[in-house]
Amino acid sequence: MSIADDSEIVRKVLAGEKAAFSYLIDRYRSETLAFAMRLLRRLDAEDVVQEAFLAAFLSLHKLRDWERFRSWLLGITANLCRYRLRLLREGYVHDLVGGEVVPAFALEDHEPSPEVIYETKEIHQMLRAAIQALPDEQREMVALHYVRGLTISEIAILIGTPAGTIKARLHRARAALRQALLAEIEGARHEEFDGGPSMIEVHVHDIAVQAPKGEHAEWPVSVKDYYKLGIFRVLLLKEVSGDRVLPIWVGPIEGDLIAMQLEHIETPRPMTFDLMANLLRTGGVQVEKVAVTALRESTYFATIWIRANGAVHEVDARPSDAIALALYADAPIFVAAETLAANSLSVDKQFEQLEEQTSKWEKEGLSEPAPKPMKWCSFRSMKHENFEKRKEVPVDPSLFDRFAGRYELPPNFILTITREGDRLYVQATGQSKLELFAESERDYFLKVTDAQITFEVDAVGSANQLTLHQSGRHMPARRIA
Repeated sequence: MSIADDSEIVRKVLAGEKAAFSYLIDRYRSETLAFAMRLLRRLDAEDVVQEAFLAAFLSLHKLRDWERFRSWLLGITANLCRYRLRLLREGYVHDLVGGEVVPAFALEDHEPSPEVIYETKEIHQMLRAAIQALPDEQREMVALHYVRGLTISEIAILIGTPAGTIKARLHRARAALRQALLAEIEGARHEEFDGGPSMIEVHVHDIAVQAPKGEHAEWPVSVKDYYKLGIFRVLLLKEVSGDRVLPIWVGPIEGDLIAMQLEHIETPRPMTFDLMANLLRTGGVQVEKVAVTALRESTYFATIWIRANGAVHEVDARPSDAIALALYADAPIFVAAETLAANSLSVDKQFEQLEEQTSKWEKEGLSEPAPKPMKWCSFRSMKHENFEKRKEVPVDPSLFDRFAGRYELPPNFILTITREGDRLYVQATGQSKLELFAESERDYFLKVTDAQITFEVDAVGSANQLTLHQSGRHMPARRIA
């Protein structure tokens, strides 16, 4: 069939003679099927050929050069083949099995994290820019071979060029891309932290907490009062040699753990970052420094530099995790200069600026308004007035035996006091065991929360009752065992 014949048929179809398209199907179906079967099984290839002819018929008006109908059709077929192969490789819902999901499909990959989305976009933009800079012939080869996924022989069929020429163009294109991408990557590496002026050392200046206006709230907060505080904490990182403050929004658990570390509050059992730091030390791994390296699409990114076996390694992390680990490992904290410059608050107006930011987000619909009026303040301003005054004193551990037992706190709430070696513990119904610290022979307090226990003893020195002091309440509990 001559090129003129193809052009004439396309002209008739576009003029309204739709049945003329059947001539193109008859003439190219075998060739198109053979082309598709190089990539797919026959069943899938036949489906692709039908889809290709349908797509060609529906988009025929977009074909500018009617004489190139054959190459255009094969290009459509190749794209559909590659799409089918990708679906088969990644997993998809197949009609032939009644909508059953192919096992290879991973739901967590269906909605990648913001970090993955940003990095993928960044790599794609870098690669696309490098490809666009190639000469036309090399760019065409890259698009056909690496983007559309065609083999060299398939490209030769499509454009009517010897395979040797295609190989040579691809070789030159790869060399040019390698040089361009290496230059781009090396440039990015120079921007990484090297202890130079691109990074600014900071320290954790404060933790901002949302507290209700006109209502009493304390920190550390008890479980029953946890709802009073806002659902976020804000880490305030202040530059060591300046007054700028970088706010990083974190969850309440992460924020409170870091606040406890700032106040040197001990917990009865090792917390997650205690364990992590201890594991690193046991393995001879040193945390050299951490840095908040970038802000991308409202998400902060951080890096941890660790030294192991004489080499320094970089580990990506959430800022809250990196900062908490730095505090436990006594490692310096840095922030990228451009990140601090673009997102900083003023140290003397930090809470007012947080109020303005919160109000702006609520007006723009980016966050839900709080159910009641709230204000941003330092967690230190909420500390119970007696929290700092409690000091542990040494007592004879043999005294603990007289306190050990079960105490009933109405209604149906049991406090169990136990001695383990030279330590005294309390465990409430359904809660973890917590260590008690002595203020006197009868008065004890918890370091995790603002609570104290006073034991009442009888004439012979045995405890028959205790009183739990918490949040301004004094609750007696009689001994039942």
